[in-house]
Amino acid sequence: MSAPILVTGAAGYIGQATVARLRSAGIPVRALTRRAAPPALPGLSWIVRPDGLPQAGDLDGCQAVIHLAGRAHTGTVMHQGVDLFDAANHLLARDCALAARQAGVARFVLVSTLGVHGNVSQRPIDEASPLLGDTPYARAKIAGENAVSAALEGSATRRVTVRPPMIYGPHCPGNFSRLLRLVQRGLPLPFGSVRARRSFMHVDNLADFLAYCAADTPAQGLYTVADGSDYTLPQLIGRIGQGLGQPVRLLPCPPGLLRALARLAGKAREVDSLTRPMLVDWRHARASGWAPPLPPDNALDQAIQAYATPRS
Repeated sequence: MSAPILVTGAAGYIGQATVARLRSAGIPVRALTRRAAPPALPGLSWIVRPDGLPQAGDLDGCQAVIHLAGRAHTGTVMHQGVDLFDAANHLLARDCALAARQAGVARFVLVSTLGVHGNVSQRPIDEASPLLGDTPYARAKIAGENAVSAALEGSATRRVTVRPPMIYGPHCPGNFSRLLRLVQRGLPLPFGSVRARRSFMHVDNLADFLAYCAADTPAQGLYTVADGSDYTLPQLIGRIGQGLGQPVRLLPCPPGLLRALARLAGKAREVDSLTRPMLVDWRHARASGWAPPLPPDNALDQAIQAYATPRS
């Protein structure tokens, strides 16, 4: 039997997909969560740590850690003098890496974000692209990457850092679900003039890549990763409408006007993340030997159909 892999943030959206992918490969999973644990399943044991930090015994015999725990985009930055983004995305990542090093874990997979490069780029982003850190979230993620690298330097624990783009999939939170709801309403949408292409990634393809990085494969170092899900906003809306059987009406509105209105409404970043260019150059991930199991068209159709099908 394979040695177990510990997954932090296992109860989150990407965490659940990653746990499922590992279990499907017959790899025992230790799923760490801050909250009350769901029921255990064959090959899956839950560990509840309110501080999110694995204790020494949690890592005994583990071959790898996949570190997904963190704080995503929210409006609250400070609480009682504590920088919440820094605590969750920098300090916790560092402490988990130190725990993995002390336990002799072979691999530590840190899930960062493409957002460390900003939210807009006229050129495809790769591993050598400059870091911007233009939000508290991005700055904390950059600090987390640097801290993990320092924590594991000179140790036998191999570090893999993964920077994925916006994730979509069945019942995902965030912009993709909001877009599905907008299209389903059948109202005219002012995105007909948007021509910028952006990279997205299906959650199951990301989970597969994380499992690949955690296993005994050539993967090491830094990866900007995607799966070929590159779309303009009108293309994405058209595919969603087709999948939902909903006619789509796109009105030609200058993207600059859309962004100006979004700034007035306090939604500039959300609109930028759908209307301005941000493509991923993921040749390095492919060169490592990995290929996404779900082709982009199939992945998008699956996510749309999951939205159209009521949950059981």
